This record gives sequence, C-alpha cells and structure tokens, in this order.
Amino acid sequence: MKRWTVLRSREEAANKLAEAEGLGRLGSAVMAARGYGDAASLGEFLNPGELLDPFLLPDMQKAADIINQAIDNGEVICVYGDYDCDGVTASAIVYDYLLNMGGRVLCYIPERSEGYGLNRRAIEEIHESEASLIVTVDNGISAHEEAEYIYELGMRLVITDHHQPSDRLPMAEAVVNPHLESSRSEFKELCGAGVALKLLAALEGGSYDMVFEQYGDIVAIGTIADIVPLVGENRAIVKKGLSLLKDTENCGLISLMEESGVEPSSVTSETAAFSITPRINAAGRFGSAMTALDMLTCEQKEAGELSRELCRLNEKRKEAENKITGEILSRLEGEPSLARKRVLVISGEGWHHGVIGIAAAKVMELCEKPVIILSSDSDGLYRGSARSFGGFNIFDCFSYCSGILLKWGGHEKAGGLTVRGEDLERLDEMIQEYAGLRHHVMPKYTLSADRLIRGSELTPENIDGLERLEPFGEGNPVPLFAFYGARIASVAPLKSGAHTRLELEYDGARLSALLFRVKTAELALVPGDLIDLMGRLQAKSYMGRRSVSVIVSDYRLHGIKQEDYLSSYDTYESYIRNEDCEPSALRDGLPDRSELIEIYKTVAAASCPIGRELIYGRLIGKGISSFKLSVALDSFRELGLIRESGFGSGSKIELVKTDKKVDIMSAPAISGLRKRISSLEAKGANTNSGGWGNG
Repeated sequence: MKRWTVLRSREEAANKLAEAEGLGRLGSAVMAARGYGDAASLGEFLNPGELLDPFLLPDMQKAADIINQAIDNGEVICVYGDYDCDGVTASAIVYDYLLNMGGRVLCYIPERSEGYGLNRRAIEEIHESEASLIVTVDNGISAHEEAEYIYELGMRLVITDHHQPSDRLPMAEAVVNPHLESSRSEFKELCGAGVALKLLAALEGGSYDMVFEQYGDIVAIGTIADIVPLVGENRAIVKKGLSLLKDTENCGLISLMEESGVEPSSVTSETAAFSITPRINAAGRFGSAMTALDMLTCEQKEAGELSRELCRLNEKRKEAENKITGEILSRLEGEPSLARKRVLVISGEGWHHGVIGIAAAKVMELCEKPVIILSSDSDGLYRGSARSFGGFNIFDCFSYCSGILLKWGGHEKAGGLTVRGEDLERLDEMIQEYAGLRHHVMPKYTLSADRLIRGSELTPENIDGLERLEPFGEGNPVPLFAFYGARIASVAPLKSGAHTRLELEYDGARLSALLFRVKTAELALVPGDLIDLMGRLQAKSYMGRRSVSVIVSDYRLHGIKQEDYLSSYDTYESYIRNEDCEPSALRDGLPDRSELIEIYKTVAAASCPIGRELIYGRLIGKGISSFKLSVALDSFRELGLIRESGFGSGSKIELVKTDKKVDIMSAPAISGLRKRISSLEAKGANTNSGGWGNG
C-alpha cells in the first residue's frame, strides 16, 4: 500500500492569493499549500521574467572570446556532447549555431558503449580530424586525465557543463558551470542544454533574442528531459520554449511530433516528456545518438526518414524494457522471499544496459520498494542502475558498499554501479545490511496530494485556473487531489474494457473517475462501494457542455486506516526476513480458523481477481490485520487454493478450483509462525529478563 499524505491547507494564504494571476480559488489553494504566502512570491514563480545575463556564469566571456576567435581564424572546432536527450539537444544547438556562423565545425557524441564523457580514443579521432578546439556540452567537469591528453596532442579545451564539480577543475581555457563557487548567477539548476543556450547568447554579445527564437524549442525539450526543477530560469525556458514548439520551424521536430501522434498546438511539458524525449533518448540507447542530432539539424527531405528511425528505435526500447521487467516480475512471483527484502537487488544476463534504469523505475513503482538492477557484460562485470522514491538514499547506500564496487555514483533517488560477478551476493548482503542499520522501518512509496478537495470546488472554472501553473515537471508537479468517501454510482468500460470509468457521487457533486490501464473485467469494485482516491482533475467539453473528471492515480476502499495497515505489514515482512520481532506482535499476526474462512470467503465472493488491499478493506471491522491477511494468503497459496500475481497495490488474487480437501491450519506458513512464537517465548522465559529484548 502506498502511503498517502495531504498537504496542510493554508486557507488564509489561499484567500490572499485567490485573485492573483487569475488562478481562481483552487489554484490559489494549491499554491498556498505549496508554501506561497503572498502575491509577490506567486508572481515571481508564475512569471520568472527574462533569462539572466549569460556572463554571470564563470569563464563565459573567455569561452565566447576563444570560440569566436577560432571561427574567425578558420580553426576546426569539435562540439563534444553526450548521448542522452539533454546532451543531444545541447550538442545540436551549439553545432548548428557554429555552422550558421560560418565555423568549420564537427560534432562528436560518444556511443553508449564508450561511456559518458570524454575518452582517449575519441580524443585521438578528433585530433586526426584536424580539430584544434574541443567544446564540451553537458560533460567535461570531471575529465581531468582526458583534458591533459587534449593538451598533450596540441589541442585546446572549453568546458560547458552543469554537473557538480569537484575541488579540482580540469585543464581548460574556460570552464563554464553554474555550480562553481565563482558563479555570480543566482540560478544554479540549469541543464546542459540551458548552459549551452547561454553560451550561444554570450557568442551573440549577451543577447538571447535570436538564439532563443531559433533554438528555444530544442532547449525546452532538453530541460524537460533532464528533470531539473521547473522553477526560475528553467521555468522561463520551458514556458517560452513550448510556445515556440507549438509553431516550430524545425523540420525534424515537426516530423517527430507527427510520427509520435503529438498535436503541436496542444503540446505540453508532459507530452514532451512522454512522447518526444523518449524517442530522442532511444537513439543513444539502441542506435547512435548522432541519428537524433541529425534529426534536430536536418533539412526537410531527411526529416521523415530520421524521425521514423527514432520511433523504430523507441519501439525496440519498449520491447527490451518490457522483456526485462517481465523477467524480473516473474522471478519475484516465483521467489516470494526475494520480494519481501528491504531493497530489491536483481541481476540478469545480457539485459540491455540502455534500459535497465527505466526497468528499475517501473519495478520500483510496481513493488513500492527501492530497486537495483544489474546486468552482466562481456568482461565478466555487472553494471547496474538503482532507483528509489526518496527516504532511502542510493548515494549513501553505495558509499556504504564502496569497498566492493569498482565504479559508482548517483544521488538520493538514482545511481549507477559496477561490480565483479563474484561479489554480487556480498553486494546484496551489504545493501540489506545498510538498509537495516539506517532504517528500522523502511521508507514508504508516497503519494502526496495538494488538497483534500470539496465538492463545491469541482467546477470547470476552477480547473481552468490550474492551467496557469503549467509547465509541470520536477519542482512543480501536476496538482494531485484527495477524495475521501466517494460513492460509486456506476462502472463502465472504456476502449472495449481496456480502461474503466467510474461515475462518482462526492460531497454533493457528481463526476467521472477515469482508471487508465485498469481493465473493467479485472476491477473488483461495484456500484455502492465507498472509495477514497487520489488523482488529477480535468475539465472537458462535449456538445457545448463542460464537465469535470478525475484521472485516478490510486484508490482504496473507504475506512482503511493506512498507518495500521502499513505498520502491521512491516511486522509481517520483518518476520519473513527473520528479523527480531516481539512474540506479542507475532501472535497478533496468527489467524485462527474462523478468520481464515472469512478471508477465503472474501476472495471467493469477488467477481474477478482481487487485490490484497481490497480484501483488507472488505474485512474492516473483523479484526483482521494486514499481517494476518498476509499469513492467510501465504497459507492458501502453499495449499494450492489461490494464485497471486503482481505486487503492492497492483496484486491480484484468485481462487484455484480444486476438489481436494485440505487442513487449512496445517499450512507451513501457519505452523512456521507458531513455531517461531513458541521459540521466542521459550527464549524469553529462559532468560528471566522480565521483558522481551533484554536476553
């Protein structure tokens, strides 16, 4: 079960903001809950103004002078980028600009197999191309040895990057990075494409007018792709860049949107994030990033072929991602003890390194636990990607394991690592050890709503006001709302049952709730059920009438006390992992025969496979904890009475038809729990400690 939280309502502040910037009542309440207390701070967020002077970034004047001089002297300049969407977009705008300025320019983007950043083989190839100046975008800040090699070969280097620098900078003519202490710019969170845009403005003497008009749409895509906070300058870039994208003259982007099914006139940060950036990223994962660069800088006659190739590569990415995710989920279903670990550490043979990070994110969401996925390589090493939802710090975890890691890096929510095959088992042990030492109770996958909404607030006009908060993304998420105690009036299929629509009665209002990718035939909810849900709002028009609907992110039966459920389930998983548990807590998790029968009847009464949380919700008031429920379901599975698929909130349980009679109390799950209780009680009695835990 995901933990739900709702931001504290700040009605007084909301009232002050109600008329500001045309947000209306609901938008003002959201922004007040997010900490905006007055019209001035709200206005600064919504309208960040013009981009800051590019020369506030360190060494920017030096960089501009060196590049302009190289153009004037007819030197060959190499733009050195990166294979992800941010790096490709940054490379595209600098490369195209220098060409348009009459420069002798080439572009080098390493293949994923070469690894991130500058490398010696690439430097030698660039040197053979008679380049005298290398300009990096979205990389270079940690390339100390490579920078020295560039100078050994008689070339020069200008670095533009946005990654965190170390105490020592590489040898270079200029190092442009907003995170350097010498930076005079107030805004530090630019992506690589954002820094590249500022470089172009500096080459124009400090003016953004021409370069933003020409490249603002591309920079917006790179900014969205790199998941930097959409506040300040990033918000200004994306907001203005999306308006340019709607009427772009870039042949490649026009064709890519057409191939992707994106309507340019209605493109948003979300459609860019889910339809455009994955296709650009797919080039570096399943082909060459140069294909994406060519698409962004091509002529009309090449646009269709290049955009179709990116879509084809993206389909390959999806296939590989689904294959890896499917194999992992099958393994977890076959090894329930693996799924109960604090952190899921899973290794495989030959999984594509370009998508294991995406697969890790998907498994994390499905299983609601931090995930580390590793894949073998031809050299006998395992390279992996990690994803966490916050609270569990990936960087600190890898620091704890650093003694056996060959390479590692990352931050709180994501990271990468390399380890020897013979150290995989020890790595898993150390990760679980770290998790247990740092977290008595593991952090929970959490959904946070901006507001517990009232029925009177569900008007199209209020929802229109929310559009003023766009563009949405990191640092400015789509507003999420909580509904408690909505009654289901009807259940209807959408798209031949692939999705489901619920008609709800809520606090005097009536609205539709849309459950995408939830098949109607597999939904164990019925009219009359009271549910709680979290979701985002939308207003639609049909035949001149406007109505309100909610796109559901998560739902549960009304009346569940989530902290009781989560606490009891934590105890169950601790027991399964053989961690210390008090006998009294284990006794509370032991179901009796009547409770087992009650749980079995609830599963049997469902018209389709039913999830754990729905079973629990239907048993509210029966004294059945989530620990008891889990032990009962384990027992049924052991005896061949049920089958279960999926994990967390997405689990599905159904009966297995059988004629055999079984002694339900003889299941290993029940006898094992009894044995553990007896052992602990005997141990406690023998210590004469007067209490548990002192023996």
